[in-house]
Amino acid sequence: MAEHDELIAVLNEAISLEYTAAVQYNQHSMLVTGRDRLLFEELFQDNAKESLGHAKMWGDRIVYLGGIPKGEVNQIRQSSDITEMLEIDLEIEKRAVEVYTRAHKICKHLPTQFMLENHILDEDKDVEELQKLLGKVQVSTTSLSGTRGKSASGGR
Repeated sequence: MAEHDELIAVLNEAISLEYTAAVQYNQHSMLVTGRDRLLFEELFQDNAKESLGHAKMWGDRIVYLGGIPKGEVNQIRQSSDITEMLEIDLEIEKRAVEVYTRAHKICKHLPTQFMLENHILDEDKDVEELQKLLGKVQVSTTSLSGTRGKSASGGR
């Protein structure tokens, strides 16, 4: 279907990103050591499985839209430092939000638009979680200090 060619191209870019993320997360699950292994190995394994599932889902959608999914993996970035691993993963998750948002903007197939909207939210949750793990989310101390010791009934 020529009407979906541009969308199929962007979704193939997303599949490549998902395959790359799956391999990268798997590598991280193998390379994480020490106490960090107890905390992060399962997270990395779960994210690898999730990324592979995303690649399958969007590959099936590409076929439905009349295209052929491409099975390409980009360069895998490796580290043995947990902070660097999480930074690398944050970059790829932010890229996923960008790619799926771009796909949504050009999508003319309503059911696929709905799928993309839900998927963008899922990817953004991954970005949020990684930012929290990296300590990049700051909680306002002014709003916390202003409510100390007060109840909802006005402090009585």
